Amino acid sequence: MADDVVVELVRTRSDRRTFRLLPHRLYADDPHWVAPLNLDVKAFLSGRHPYYENGEIAFYLARRGGEVVGRIAAIENRTHNEQKNERGAFFGFFETIDDRDVSRALFDQVAAWARERDLDSLRGPTSPSLNYESGLLVTGEPGPPVLMMPHNPLWYADHVEAHGFRKEMDLDAFWLDREIIDLDRWDRLSGRILARNQVTTRLLDMSRFEDEVRLVMDIFNDAWSENWGFVPLSQREFDALAKELKQGVHPGLGSFLVREGREIGFWIGLPDYNRILIELKGRLLPFGWLKLLRAKRRLDAMRVLLMGVRKEHQHLGLDSGLYANIVKQGFEHDIHGAECSWILETNKPMANTLTRVGARKYRSYRIFRRVL
Repeated sequence: MADDVVVELVRTRSDRRTFRLLPHRLYADDPHWVAPLNLDVKAFLSGRHPYYENGEIAFYLARRGGEVVGRIAAIENRTHNEQKNERGAFFGFFETIDDRDVSRALFDQVAAWARERDLDSLRGPTSPSLNYESGLLVTGEPGPPVLMMPHNPLWYADHVEAHGFRKEMDLDAFWLDREIIDLDRWDRLSGRILARNQVTTRLLDMSRFEDEVRLVMDIFNDAWSENWGFVPLSQREFDALAKELKQGVHPGLGSFLVREGREIGFWIGLPDYNRILIELKGRLLPFGWLKLLRAKRRLDAMRVLLMGVRKEHQHLGLDSGLYANIVKQGFEHDIHGAECSWILETNKPMANTLTRVGARKYRSYRIFRRVL
């Protein structure tokens, strides 16, 4: 019965801890779940994350008979609404037991929160925006998610659709396997493309990390500006993300495309630390950091986290050069597999390039929408 489910706003320190730890109980028997870092979740629950400069988040817990059985966040992204000329809300941080009365109560609460603010739709999951962990796993090969990608039971999608949501967009993940790719062939082909356009490559310069981060942000915001759902990170959000990731950056897993002395494209990969995080259960202290740092140079898989080419150069086919560079540098640093994610399902040119390189689409994550 839905009437016995009570949904309440997270207010106290105890509530915040309960919200953060609920997935540890729900996924206790799931061998593929990777606990998010406690410090990352706390940053959003504390209300001090730079996201709040342009957005608002309300966190909720669902209880039945005193037991916590679900959680959700109601989100307003003011930057998104201003840039897309919309009046929408988002939902995120969604977790539930397999009971549609519980999920209905959670979504009803988020809908009520949105209506109070004169918002006319719900979209998600984004936790809290498309620049962070996004999408609901709907199809794909079994196994743990790679770094900063979501994981959930496949029946979550049934719960979401049962409460009036419909598919809006799939975010696809492709896998590059060292054993399949003909690196010599792609190196030759991409070399011709780069040479024809007088483009060279250079590695990330970790001694100038802050300058490199701002350069990445400039290219990224330009390259993605016309993509579905894209809203640029604020400078403070980008700086916070860069600070969080700096210790995990491998200096050989990333480079820029340079034309006439100007950086026009880039890619950045991160070792798949989830292969270590799955053992840490979300705890970095006291010794989790040591395990991560020691693992940096021996992990044999990575996630291609960010990449892009400035709009004015996107007609030159330079994505082939980027992917060839990804594979080549990965091989040089003993990377045997790489996830390229996420790729919009409508981005056929990039998907086709990945397929030609030898990648396969192996997982899809869905964004849903519901009109209020």
